[in-house]
Amino acid sequence: MTAQAAARRERVGVLGGMGPLASAEFLRTIYEHGEGEREQELPVVMLYSDPTFPDRSESFLAGRPDALLARLTAALGELEALGVDRVVICCVTLHHLLPRLPARLSGRVVSLVDVACDELERRERPHLLVCTAGTRAMRVFESHPRWERVRHLVRLPEAADQQRVHDWIYGVLKRGGDREAAVCFLRGLLARYEVGALLAGCTDLHLLVRSLARPADGLGPVDSLDPLVLIAGRIASGALHGPVELSLPPGVPA
Repeated sequence: MTAQAAARRERVGVLGGMGPLASAEFLRTIYEHGEGEREQELPVVMLYSDPTFPDRSESFLAGRPDALLARLTAALGELEALGVDRVVICCVTLHHLLPRLPARLSGRVVSLVDVACDELERRERPHLLVCTAGTRAMRVFESHPRWERVRHLVRLPEAADQQRVHDWIYGVLKRGGDREAAVCFLRGLLARYEVGALLAGCTDLHLLVRSLARPADGLGPVDSLDPLVLIAGRIASGALHGPVELSLPPGVPA
């Protein structure tokens, strides 16, 4: 076994189910990076998919974070019992609770917000934040230690548009709606704010990664920063802690 293959023996846990289609798509993205390789050399990934998690936005907006924290702690504990070294939580809104986790659990989590901030600094161009009402209300991005360094690179939708985005995530993406129509919605939103790229502040946007990468109606691909794409590449290469170019798996239009 090569040194690179040996590095892949690190066990990665994925806490998903929020929504279930997005975390399943994330698993697919990880393994598509390894197409053409022997399956025995691919990453070891434990997917813990639990769609019964209370709604994150509803819980936070209603002032009920404790029950959600208990569920999160228990789920991470189950992944810990499976021997995972690192954990990816497929819900950006849930990152609001990371500071309240026991250190032994929080230390295993690969923060999607960390990854997004790293990539924003590397890109140095404005992105429109597309996220749930819970993520905005809890200031998940604005509370990040590096926010002051990237805030000039993030455009925030106005209140009415933020509600439209939230309703669209819940009414279309989470229900498996028309993905091409979803891309049209995002193109319109980017045009409204005169921004050339979007920041996927909700993991359900990972469902659109392939559609966003394809030109449509004479228009080029939609430029997007999806932390799950970055992390999938790192997991697949055995370099979860290191830098990686933002790219799609082989065979996906770019």
